Amino acid sequence: MTDRTLLLFIFFLVVFTTLKGQEKVDLVVFGDSSKVGSVKQVVLTGTIVQADSKTPLGGASIFLDGLKYGNNSDYYGRYLIELPPGTYRLTVRYLGNIPIHKKISIFKNGVLHFEMVEKPKVLEEVIISARTSDENIKEISPGLVQLGIKEIKRIPALMGEVDVVKSLLLLPGITTVGEGSGGFNVRGGATDQNLVLMDNGQIFNSAHALGLFSNFNPDVTEEFTLYKGNIPAQYGGRASSVLNVRTRDGDFSKFHVKGGIGFLSGRAAVEGPIVKDKTSFLVGGRVSYSDWILKTVKNLDVQNSSASFYDFNANVTHRFSSGGNISLRYYQGHDYFRYSNQFGYDYTTQLLSLRWNALLGNNWGSTFTAAQGKYTSKLFDLDVTSAREFSNGVSYTQLKQNFLHTYKEVHALNLGVEANLYNSLPEKSQPYGSNSTTTAQQLKKSDGREFALYANEEYTVNSIFSFSAGLRYSYFQSLANDTVYLYQPGLSRSISTIIDTLHYSRGQVTQTYGGFEPRFSVRIGTGKNAAFKLAYNRNRQYIHLVSNTTAPTPTDIWQLSNSYFKPQIADNFSVGFFQNFKENKFEFSAEVFYKALTNIVDYKNSAQIILNRHLETDVLQGKGKYYGLELYVKKNTGYWRGWASYTFSRAFNQINGATAEDKVNNGNWYPSNYDKPHNFSLTASHYLGRHMTFAANLTYTTGRPITAIESYYYGNEISIPVYSERNKYRIPDYWRVDISVTVNSVFKKIDDNLVFSVYNFFGRRNAYSIYYQEIYGQQTLQAYKLSVLGSALPSITYNINF
Repeated sequence: MTDRTLLLFIFFLVVFTTLKGQEKVDLVVFGDSSKVGSVKQVVLTGTIVQADSKTPLGGASIFLDGLKYGNNSDYYGRYLIELPPGTYRLTVRYLGNIPIHKKISIFKNGVLHFEMVEKPKVLEEVIISARTSDENIKEISPGLVQLGIKEIKRIPALMGEVDVVKSLLLLPGITTVGEGSGGFNVRGGATDQNLVLMDNGQIFNSAHALGLFSNFNPDVTEEFTLYKGNIPAQYGGRASSVLNVRTRDGDFSKFHVKGGIGFLSGRAAVEGPIVKDKTSFLVGGRVSYSDWILKTVKNLDVQNSSASFYDFNANVTHRFSSGGNISLRYYQGHDYFRYSNQFGYDYTTQLLSLRWNALLGNNWGSTFTAAQGKYTSKLFDLDVTSAREFSNGVSYTQLKQNFLHTYKEVHALNLGVEANLYNSLPEKSQPYGSNSTTTAQQLKKSDGREFALYANEEYTVNSIFSFSAGLRYSYFQSLANDTVYLYQPGLSRSISTIIDTLHYSRGQVTQTYGGFEPRFSVRIGTGKNAAFKLAYNRNRQYIHLVSNTTAPTPTDIWQLSNSYFKPQIADNFSVGFFQNFKENKFEFSAEVFYKALTNIVDYKNSAQIILNRHLETDVLQGKGKYYGLELYVKKNTGYWRGWASYTFSRAFNQINGATAEDKVNNGNWYPSNYDKPHNFSLTASHYLGRHMTFAANLTYTTGRPITAIESYYYGNEISIPVYSERNKYRIPDYWRVDISVTVNSVFKKIDDNLVFSVYNFFGRRNAYSIYYQEIYGQQTLQAYKLSVLGSALPSITYNINF
């Protein structure tokens, strides 16, 4: 081949490739070029959403070819670009989606919305996430967990029910007391030290069925984010972590119905447009029907028991032509449990929230949220003559205004103000049934107001160095409801040491607290796929869960800070190293944390919690120190996927009051109720073909601390126990294996699947607690192990989407 022939071949190849690669680009015109006049800048704004579900796409990039103008969409899919009048070629890109190209002639402010279509998926492309594959490296804060509902659907779950909280327990630093316990513990903290948000509103009890299920319907949930290392300044009010759960908007263009039915519960969700491309709705609900299983148990008390729950979500969202949107969301969950004719629980959560997003121009955005919530619980004592109903609860109103300023991908500033108005519902005890001989009682409780101002800046200096710095100032007012008791100085608080009584009118301020809460995080890149991160933050907590049980129960009391309950203050430190391998196929992280707390809550021996007018006489406050190491490795792609996590952590408390009665274990450090030194989890899924997936979990934790009976003596022909020091012993270690097989496309031309799962595959009788009974006729106390789920639990769940 001659040089001339070669040059001609290359020329025609280039021309052919160029012509073949040319795309049809739509032209969109805003305004008239002849009427521009002296206008130097115009604004292009709008939203970027997924075409099929209309889910907002945060982090999508918008660029104008040949110029340096561009931006990224925010968390709610909003974008704003300022540019000179003219004609441009605009490109929108988002991971896993087909790029959009448009030609625009813009001579006045314009609004342009984009709907992105996912690329055709191959077998290995099962999860499309808003997070890039190296987000764990680029993210500034350590200890950040963000998962979409699609990812956790691959994890085996109890009775085939996908669960947000259960999936968290497979990650490092997150544990629970045991099966049948509500809530979760983060890095040794108590359950009330976690701020749980659903659509920006607080949830005080995140569990159904005493912890077997969470409140979050998987068909309604979009994603969740857990902050356990560095908590941004826009969040506050809890000492350990923030779990932010976001539910979905309804589809703006098409109607969809999805649901599932299993052994214990069924669920359904309906969504679609009210006004196409403008207003949408989403309604979802779950209901349980587990009594039939109880009837199969041989124990008569269990056969005569009853357990049920339901929850309901309703979302309405409207888009404005200016690029903003407004949404109204409602949630209600209810649980009922009765054990034979002995006792029962009944508790309800209600939440109404409003969110208004608006674009203000010059890269400024505004988000206003308002929420009103209520949590009520009841305990039934069903003894015929002493039957009673005990009730308590808390309600609140929350207002928050946040302003966000962004510039390209290097700067994000959040400024805002927040107010929470808490109303403690009275504790009540009243007769239950016509044969009850008990008398009605009522105890008024103090209310409170919490205010906060905050600013949080995230700045990327270059590819190596970035930081986040925030400052929050919180202020709390305790509002009297009736009476405050004064006690003899230098003596332990008790009824006998009361020296005076102060009477206040309702709503009068009796005590105030406040202070600054600095937040800081630094990321230092140590290579293309590696980073070193460190963080510090201080948090103040003005509301406490008062309970003399290790696991939360519906009878627990939410107590606001007052003259005797000081706010808990936590200083959190964490350092971590993060690295990805083989083009982000594998993730690895190692984090070390230390947490120092003051004013943690603990109790005197035999504390009386319910209807105690002098609750401060049974409650003690002291110090806590929690520290540990977290290791995490994850495989993101391939036929085998999953992760393994290991946590070594210790959690110690110290209650060292001025008197002997105000000390625990003589004022020495002792393990907290949530001290579990070793915690290992392994979860894996394997694609067996286009229509089948196998998944398995392995979980191991050290047994939690308990206070045990060491000896006993007899008096008046009864056994009188002598207890050990607090939390001196432990229950046996816990381990469990779960498996599941998911079969997709059960019926042709239908988007459905069938899930076969076995929870606790080996039927291990893991100990939940230890209790003692006297052996009849032998005057001997015998220890017994209580297991909540002591056998394998198989299930079949059918899910459908159309």
